[in-house]
Amino acid sequence: MKAKKKHKVGLENMKENEFSFFDYLLISLVILLILIGLVTLKSVVRDTSQSYRFQRQIFWDIVALGVMFYIIFEKESRLKTYGKYLYALSVLLLILVLLIGKTVYGAKRWIDIGPFDLQPSELFKFSIVLLLSNIFSKQKNNKAFLYSIFAVFPAFLVFLEPDLGMTLLVLFVWFVMLLASDVDRRYIFLILLIGILLAPISFFFVLKDYQRARIISLFNPEEHFQYGAYNVIMSKVVIANGGLFGTGYGLGTGTNMHIVPMQYTDFIFSAYAEQFGMIGSLVLILIYGTIIFGGLLRIGRYKDSFWEYVSIGVSSIFTFHVIENIGMNLGILPVTGIPLPFISYGGTSTVIFGALIGLLIKARLVSKIPRPIY
Repeated sequence: MKAKKKHKVGLENMKENEFSFFDYLLISLVILLILIGLVTLKSVVRDTSQSYRFQRQIFWDIVALGVMFYIIFEKESRLKTYGKYLYALSVLLLILVLLIGKTVYGAKRWIDIGPFDLQPSELFKFSIVLLLSNIFSKQKNNKAFLYSIFAVFPAFLVFLEPDLGMTLLVLFVWFVMLLASDVDRRYIFLILLIGILLAPISFFFVLKDYQRARIISLFNPEEHFQYGAYNVIMSKVVIANGGLFGTGYGLGTGTNMHIVPMQYTDFIFSAYAEQFGMIGSLVLILIYGTIIFGGLLRIGRYKDSFWEYVSIGVSSIFTFHVIENIGMNLGILPVTGIPLPFISYGGTSTVIFGALIGLLIKARLVSKIPRPIY
């Protein structure tokens, strides 16, 4: 008992910004991902009408790093109170985007704010991690379950945009954090049962035609070549062209011919894989894996349960993004418009990824204890 009290006091007096080797490694890996993203984006948009996106992405990467370091050095007490305010703001913006949002490819996901487009669902993704962490760390069992359902309910607004990928992401994060909580396991089984029962109903009566086509095309892509699977088939051709070691930077035949639509966003992995091959792709996956497990390795050793839930939430977001994006580029998962963190072109998404990494590192910093360097 005395040892526990001493350990608790030690944590309370611990400085918030004492970096370890692994913290520096996480920051370095994020910067490396940003550089990889810029190099790949440059190869995709050069000599095209989209070349301006390269300069824009540099700006957003700088902003993302700034936000990341702001969160790292912000006071812990303030960060814990941000969730409810950001959540309220994001829900308001989700309503506004349905009313006044800019329509792109039949979807209202962005609000035009002069020099840039704001994507409210990205802010909602960030705020839900903070809010659910507060709920699961303060409430128990029935209350935690009910409050968490209320928290993720605005995901329905995201679905109406429509944005199936982001909707599934929010539900995935909620479910993973629910599994990690002390909520009665009966609720978990209930959620799974409801999900299984609603899946076929949603497929036939809720999803739009193009969404169903993307799912069906997984099983027979050639039959849906012109409608649901063109991007995926071209992506697979380009990736296969890279082989084991890649064609070399700037020498990707498929990338240079621009045969993959939206290659600077959803399908940028195909450009990277063609130029750097399977070896380069495995290195990229290893970088993501290090970041994801960087938070999970400390489970049980965080300062409090709030930061444990934050770590689980952030890790689940990156896991979903990486698996879904690479999966849809390889044609083994449906196309959902989920970007590859720090690699795909994007403003709001890049900044939010920076903010999430800031949370992950902050969780580690406030929980320093005299243990091994990881």
